[in-house]
Amino acid sequence: MIIRSYEIMIALRFLIKGRAQTILILFGIAVGIAVQFFLSSLIGGLQKNLIDKTVGTSAHILIQPADTFPVALSDDINGIKDTKKSVYKEKREIISWQQYVNFFKKNPEIIAVLPVIGGQGFIEKQDVSYSVLIKGINFPDASLIYKFDSNIKSGNKEISGDLAIIGRYLAEKLNITVGDRFFARSSKGSGSIFTVSAVIDLGSTAANSVVFISLDRARSFFDYDGISSIEIQIKNVFDADKLTKSFQSEFSRIKIESWQERNRELLTALRSQSSSSGIIQFFVLFSISLGIASVLGIASVQKSQQLGILKAMGVDDKGAAFIFLIQGFILGVIGSLIGILLGYGLGIMFMNMAKGLTFTLEITLSNLLTPVLLAVIASSLASLIPARNASRLSPIEVIRNG
Repeated sequence: MIIRSYEIMIALRFLIKGRAQTILILFGIAVGIAVQFFLSSLIGGLQKNLIDKTVGTSAHILIQPADTFPVALSDDINGIKDTKKSVYKEKREIISWQQYVNFFKKNPEIIAVLPVIGGQGFIEKQDVSYSVLIKGINFPDASLIYKFDSNIKSGNKEISGDLAIIGRYLAEKLNITVGDRFFARSSKGSGSIFTVSAVIDLGSTAANSVVFISLDRARSFFDYDGISSIEIQIKNVFDADKLTKSFQSEFSRIKIESWQERNRELLTALRSQSSSSGIIQFFVLFSISLGIASVLGIASVQKSQQLGILKAMGVDDKGAAFIFLIQGFILGVIGSLIGILLGYGLGIMFMNMAKGLTFTLEITLSNLLTPVLLAVIASSLASLIPARNASRLSPIEVIRNG
């Protein structure tokens, strides 16, 4: 398919001569593309912010023991253990955890592997017990997941000995700050006094209700031989399901879960958002296509006399059709570029007017190119109808009928 220079020149002249119609089409395309660009950027920003808050400072993949095993807990009366009154409690641990940590650290898709000893604990203050999650961790892998460098609001990122880092919500609720001491006990009843070394803000109430202590201190606090879980973060959060399935085929003695498995409702909401956005964008494109087809169709009728003369002068059927195809392509390109600028301006205005938002527009190359590409394709396809009519035009009949 060779497009000749005179076809481009005639197409441009038709657009310039019918400037009112041209401006109308360009305005329609620009508004449609602006809506598409703004919607995709807005929803992209919302989803990115939601995912960051959900899994940004938590495990993308969680490793836990596959089963439990019985552990004898003897009653201790006056320092004498009564084995006849021993009871059994199910205990869940990963004993040979180091081999798993070493295996996962070799995977290039993984950026952090964190062994954790965690469990339910209680902080007692003024005869009131507050239920909290206590996690034993090690640096520097913990810092890669929980972003201590940027999320610690006061104090130092130190958790050796009896030092502890507490979440901001917990600190406010208990009215304690850096340097204060508090008494915490495990679910088994053993307790210790800890000193607050730092207050951290992890973005949500649940995450900010956690107490971080050292892994070694958690081992004695919870009476663990191994660890309770391994937290993993990966480069691309949406690859977690795929990696989880590959790991599940490697191991049978541990339970491996991705963040998608633990957040099914969130994924459903994200898919619903994307589907709604896709439907809206489809109808916007459909409206643009109808508008272009209608206006160019009218133009082909209005320009029928000129087309008849051109065909009589030697322009073939393909040349007459290409004139309208070129018009549709030019309208799509120029209109979509104007629309991108309009959509970007709309986004900036929205962000300036809507104060207090915790997210920003997600402006990516995909958000920029996709509306442009779809608009150019839609406008080119819309010009097929008038192009077909122009190719069938008989110059003798047009000249005869005036």
